[in-house]
Amino acid sequence: MKVKAFLATLFSIMLVCCSANFANAQTNPSDKKPKATDRQKDNDREDNDSPEMQAKLAKKAKISPEQARKIATDRVAGTIIEEELEKENGKLVYSIEIRDANQKVFDVEVDAKSGAIVNVEEEFEDDEDDDDDNGEDSKDAKDAKQKPPLKP
Repeated sequence: MKVKAFLATLFSIMLVCCSANFANAQTNPSDKKPKATDRQKDNDREDNDSPEMQAKLAKKAKISPEQARKIATDRVAGTIIEEELEKENGKLVYSIEIRDANQKVFDVEVDAKSGAIVNVEEEFEDDEDDDDDNGEDSKDAKDAKQKPPLKP
């Protein structure tokens, strides 16, 4: 009889402890919090499209959209098919997509404060599917991206 009482008490204690740990895990997850840079990237992607955010970003830009277009087309000759002022990795950039004479599409990122070219890469039709679960390009996608030839 003592053994049954002891086991019942032990089981009750274990049940209470497990319940407390489960409740604590639900209210205060112990998972790693995302890095500030990851949160910044998520915020950059989500907030750039609102009209209010576009107005705020435009006020921070030191170069005009026209200047950014000229800088981008000086780097990659072609027709501008899309442009956007956005924060990319914490930096304010004009992201300008250009279709060249060979029908290749390049994304040219121009720093909106200095006018420097931040990045140029060829866009592929399936680029949106190249992100892995962490929102980063897969190794194959990175390998497939190419820099356009310099204009003469």
